[in-house]
Amino acid sequence: MENSADNVSLLKMPELAELTASTRLVECAAGEVLFQSGDLCTTLPLLVSGDARIYATDKNGQQVTLYYLKPGDICPISLSILLQNSVYPASAIADTATLVRYLPGEEFKAILNSTPEIFRALLDTFASGLNDSARIARQLMPDPRDNPVNTSAERAAHR
Repeated sequence: MENSADNVSLLKMPELAELTASTRLVECAAGEVLFQSGDLCTTLPLLVSGDARIYATDKNGQQVTLYYLKPGDICPISLSILLQNSVYPASAIADTATLVRYLPGEEFKAILNSTPEIFRALLDTFASGLNDSARIARQLMPDPRDNPVNTSAERAAHR
């Protein structure tokens, strides 16, 4: 994710700094699951140190990496799912020893609703993450319309 520096400054805003400071640090070993596809999202994970990989599992059971998180990153999927009161469509795993703070969802949403600057900054984070995910999906699953068959003989060969 490209906005780590923006997120770090955002997290220093008094409203979020207080919430972050009141949340305990959770140590996760490399390979440990931070959240699992199908789990209800009730918190917003925030990486303090280490790296995490966000992935989905395809129909063949293969993991497809959507993006990586670095310290200071806010996971766009978590943000989206938390705001929707829904379940995770993907999973996260610690790539290295990682420290995570799980910000309480209801408290976070109350701050978001009362602070337009935070809402706007997190909307930018979400949009950036969505753009990254769409770019990766296009690379992994090219649209057959991107390589049209030009001649009638080639079209006939593909029927």
